[in-house]
Amino acid sequence: MLAFSGKFIYTLDAKGRVSVPASFRSQLAKESDNTFHVTFGPNECLFAYPREVFMHIAARLEEKYGSLSSNDEERRFFLETMASAQPCRCDQQGRIIIPQEHLDYAKIDGEVLIIGAVNKFEFWNPERYDEFIKGSKFTKEERIRMFGGADRG
Repeated sequence: MLAFSGKFIYTLDAKGRVSVPASFRSQLAKESDNTFHVTFGPNECLFAYPREVFMHIAARLEEKYGSLSSNDEERRFFLETMASAQPCRCDQQGRIIIPQEHLDYAKIDGEVLIIGAVNKFEFWNPERYDEFIKGSKFTKEERIRMFGGADRG
C-alpha cells in the first residue's frame, strides 16, 4: 500500500526536469515501470499518480463519464482529465520531465514543492502553496481539532 507523505523542495532544471523523492520512487510497484501520470489538480497544483494507481482511476472515470450516455459536462471533464494526464517516466537519476503546459498551469518556475498525499503526490509553486494554506479561516490547531490528527479515523 502506498503512503506518500512529507514535504520536499527541489529545483526545476532548464529542461523541465525535477527529482522525485527517493522514498516515493522506492514505493513503486513493478507495474508502474517508474512512470507517473501528471495531471492538473485544483488550486493550481499538479497531481502525480504512480502508473498502477492512475490505471485504476482511469478505469473508474471511463466507467462513470466515458460512455455515450454521459452528458456534455461529464464528457468534457473526462476528456480534459485524460488529455492532461501525461505519463512521465523517471530517468536513471530519478527525475521526470514535467510538460511545459503543466508547469505553466501550476506557475512553477525554479523551485518545486513536492507534497506527499497518500496515493499520489502534488507539485506546487512554493509561494502558491503558502498562500493556499494561509487562506484558511482556521489556524492549524483548529484544523487538527476539526478534522482530527493522524490517529483519528
